[in-house]
Amino acid sequence: MRLTNKTSAFLAAAMLVGAFVGCGEKKPDGLPPLQPATLTFTVDGKGLAKANITLQPVDAKANKWVPTGITDENGKAEIKTGGNFKGAPEGDYKIVVSADEEIDYGEYGPPPKDDPDALEKWNRSVDPTKFKRFSPVELKYTNVAETPLTITIQSGKNEQSFDLGSSTHEEVQQDKK
Repeated sequence: MRLTNKTSAFLAAAMLVGAFVGCGEKKPDGLPPLQPATLTFTVDGKGLAKANITLQPVDAKANKWVPTGITDENGKAEIKTGGNFKGAPEGDYKIVVSADEEIDYGEYGPPPKDDPDALEKWNRSVDPTKFKRFSPVELKYTNVAETPLTITIQSGKNEQSFDLGSSTHEEVQQDKK
């Protein structure tokens, strides 16, 4: 009888652990196997922090998934697909880098942060075409048609570093209405 109680307790614990393991986020239908991918970006020899990284499939008909990542303070981005699933499908990609832009608000700048009502009103009426925006990386890296950055994701670990050269202060052209 004692063996049965131990066995029952073990089975109950195993079922409980199984239930928690199965509670993860459900993968989207059609998501192919993902390969681990970590990309590192530097500017002026230092990690490019807080940059959005997008892997655009070269063949969008064969691969509809667009993996993304955000760089940490060292310029390293762990690539994810479909939201929170680590890795990227195998294939060829163009890499787009959207780094934190510097904004010159000019006379249209926000009110002081200690005036929350005025700040909220400003946020609702703001017209981003009135500001000048500057990219810390060359604009060619921010455009899928112009970026020279590419990667081939293969089976297994994928780690690659990209030196984006010197920081720039190129103005990001916006549609001015």
